[in-house]
Amino acid sequence: MSHNAGTGVFSLSVDLGEHAEQRLQTELSPLLKTLRRAQIPATFSARSPGCVGLIEKLRGESLRHELAILADSTWAGPNVGRTRFARELASHVKTAKAHGATIRTIALADTELTSNLDLLVKHRISVVRSPMNTGFQAQSLRFGVWQAPVSFTLPSTGRWQFGGIEWAINRALSRAARSNGLVHLVVGLESLADPTEAATLERILTTVQRRRNKGSIAPVTMQGLLARLAPQRQAVSAHSVLRAA
Repeated sequence: MSHNAGTGVFSLSVDLGEHAEQRLQTELSPLLKTLRRAQIPATFSARSPGCVGLIEKLRGESLRHELAILADSTWAGPNVGRTRFARELASHVKTAKAHGATIRTIALADTELTSNLDLLVKHRISVVRSPMNTGFQAQSLRFGVWQAPVSFTLPSTGRWQFGGIEWAINRALSRAARSNGLVHLVVGLESLADPTEAATLERILTTVQRRRNKGSIAPVTMQGLLARLAPQRQAVSAHSVLRAA
């Protein structure tokens, strides 16, 4: 990764499920408060970019959060035809624009995307996130599109010794700081209704905040990650991707 030596990257992605509207107050508002306190931006992925109240909430934040499309195997992936994918993608991007948001990232819930990348470029989407791609290194695909790996998920699907996922992420952050690496945590918003999961995330973000203050970790959104991977493209402007409608 081509950013400053001695600085790792932490990225938080938050996936909103099917009933995101009902969860905007119960789970999203407390999360935004936590992010504000820790000064950590996040990439919020929604199945409907025009989800009632979501864009307005993100636009009202001082942090430059990012909005992404959350896609699934019903309209994205290797088993979906090019025509349907093109139609669905265009519809989602149009909906986001109608609500005053710019989409630069597509997050896949249960599939992968290795073809039809030119259709992403048509809509200026430059980051793909897939659960099939795990680890700590982003990969360049084609047409200037990057694939972001998933390092950890919350709720955790792995079995971590000693201190559980917190211990594992803390260890990964140390490694990232030494090697200019990436730690990408994907959180399901609905899981934060569980006080235990919410407390775990808050402790993780506090750890990231402490490392950021020491200058060893830089918290970024997916587009912030791209800016570090390919700075010559100037993928992130000086303004938020959430513009006034």
